[in-house]
Amino acid sequence: MEMNLSANTLQQLEVLRNNSDGSESGSLLHIMNLTLTIYGSRLLRHWVTHPLCDRNMISARLDAVSEIAECMGSYKDSQHVSGLDEDDSEVAIVQPDLYYLLSTVLTALGRSPDIERGITRIFHRTATASEFIAVFQAILAAGKRLKRLCIQEGHNYDEVGSKTVKSVLLKRLILAASSSNVVGNAAKLLSTLNKEAAEQGDLTNLIIISDDQFPEVARAREAVQFAKENLDSLIGMYRKQLQRRNLEFMSVSGTTHLIELPLDFKVPLNWVKVNSTKKMIRYHPPEVLTALDQLLLANEELMIVSRAAWDSFLRGFSIYYAEFRGAVQALATLDCLFSFATLLKNKNYVRPIFVDDSEPPQINICSGRHPVLETILQDNFVPNDTNLHADKEYCQIITGPNMGGKSCYIRQVALIALMAQVGSFVPALSAKLHVLDGIHTRMGASDSIQQGRSTFLEELSEASHILHKCTAQSLVIIDELGRGTSTHDGGAIAYATLYHLLDQKRCMVLFVTHYPKIAEIKTEFPGSVGAYHVSYLTSQKNEGAIESTCDTEDVTYLYKLVPGVSEKSFGFNVAQLAELPYSCIRRATIMAARLEAVLSSRLGKEQLLETLPDHQTRRSTGEYVET
Repeated sequence: MEMNLSANTLQQLEVLRNNSDGSESGSLLHIMNLTLTIYGSRLLRHWVTHPLCDRNMISARLDAVSEIAECMGSYKDSQHVSGLDEDDSEVAIVQPDLYYLLSTVLTALGRSPDIERGITRIFHRTATASEFIAVFQAILAAGKRLKRLCIQEGHNYDEVGSKTVKSVLLKRLILAASSSNVVGNAAKLLSTLNKEAAEQGDLTNLIIISDDQFPEVARAREAVQFAKENLDSLIGMYRKQLQRRNLEFMSVSGTTHLIELPLDFKVPLNWVKVNSTKKMIRYHPPEVLTALDQLLLANEELMIVSRAAWDSFLRGFSIYYAEFRGAVQALATLDCLFSFATLLKNKNYVRPIFVDDSEPPQINICSGRHPVLETILQDNFVPNDTNLHADKEYCQIITGPNMGGKSCYIRQVALIALMAQVGSFVPALSAKLHVLDGIHTRMGASDSIQQGRSTFLEELSEASHILHKCTAQSLVIIDELGRGTSTHDGGAIAYATLYHLLDQKRCMVLFVTHYPKIAEIKTEFPGSVGAYHVSYLTSQKNEGAIESTCDTEDVTYLYKLVPGVSEKSFGFNVAQLAELPYSCIRRATIMAARLEAVLSSRLGKEQLLETLPDHQTRRSTGEYVET
């Protein structure tokens, strides 16, 4: 079972590519991918886009990663104590070390060809002989090295014995890549091929004949050898015929078996002149021409049967394909797990804890960090806690100033949940999670002009998809729904969407908005909704600063999530950062002040109405009259 991740979610969370230039740099995959092989990298990409939904399978991966990481620490300690380099450490470690062996095997495989694609090409009979040998040499070398872990083969993988490996998943993977069948069959297949002939592209000498295999190739080789011997034996006849004891066949410019004689030497009329020099003439006697034709025919027959034998050899590989395919997949999986172990050691990640399925859905993260941004900001990154619980507060409404860190916070919650279900440790002090069936996001602003879809239509389409697909076991993230239309329409739709999620779906929700009024939904769902904002500090600017800018406050972003609703967005501060013209910002502040005055006036009239007697009403003109 795999988590439901839509293309929108992958794009908006920047799982595979960043949203700046579309490259892999700065994406979650870029941070997590420390694999050493090409096929390991491909598998990790699949893992990241298809997180697991099976709690036992997730735990198996986490157990494997934990064990590799523990061995990594003990291996480095042993190096430090012995004072040996990595190349010499094998002597210092008496027992085979899991980390050392995996590192050695995967590093060697990283220098080898892409054996996963090579296996596929071999199965489809499109691989060259040199490619075949390179693939199986890599598999054989990896299998022999992993055999040093002494994992005993058995019918029940859970009972497979090992003195050095505890994780059941690691035992299965190592055994799949180093079983006696894999090592034995790889050696057997390699023994059938001539490595030197493969490197030279000599198909006629590629197959090593043994145990009556490929008898047609053996006969064709004998025919070629007989034709060569017959051709070479003709020189004796010509020595007697021409009475020249030292006469030898010669080759010139690729033409073989020539007889070279002086210009004045008389030869039979049926001899064919091939070429000459100022002093010599070279001939082909008719018997040589006939023998050359026979040799050419024998070589052509040998090439035909050799091609057929190679094709037959590749077809015969099909009986081993599933076994070797499984071995390669096991090596790719080991590469991914090794990558996760390296990641947690480098980044100081923690193991996530998954609650039992009988418990209600929840996400409890202590000091969670954004895995990508913390790499850039390092110690300057501000962590945040997250506490969502289906039986308590399962929705957070988040407000705050522009650039205050709202989107970063909700993304980090989603990415931590995703990483955990991939089987990775996570950037936090602790994480207690429920297995989610999906992460659904609605973030950013975009349109699709070619399809005639406006920004607002794209927003609502994504929201519609979420409302139809999410369940009580899902995490829903909505950022600024309603920005693509008027304030009233946008706010109303955002409110109604959130109400539907809370009332009908009861899923965990992180809802970012610039409409503070939406936080009033708390009164309709007491105890289930919390209002938060990203904190900040403001201070008055000095008079010179006021003269040069258009806002009267400096804003210091604290990036910490705290309870409460933020009433201001500080949009003019962002306008200054974007270097809008002074006159433009000045005019905007004046207009904002006027709008605030009008709004305050309206609010004052509404409060006055509440104090009037019931028999008074108001006409559309705004006058109050007796009725």
